[in-house]
Amino acid sequence: MSEGPADGYPDHNVYTVLVMLATFVVAGATIYLVMRSQQLFGSMNPFSGA
Repeated sequence: MSEGPADGYPDHNVYTVLVMLATFVVAGATIYLVMRSQQLFGSMNPFSGA
């Protein structure tokens, strides 16, 4: 049989690592897009000249 109810927490905190990784990826993509927009359009906001 079962030993008892699960405590709801994983043994390894893999979800925290995945959230941190996703945060770094999104931050890096945002920085890349801002830099690329500056190169192509001369402004951080590509819609400012529209």
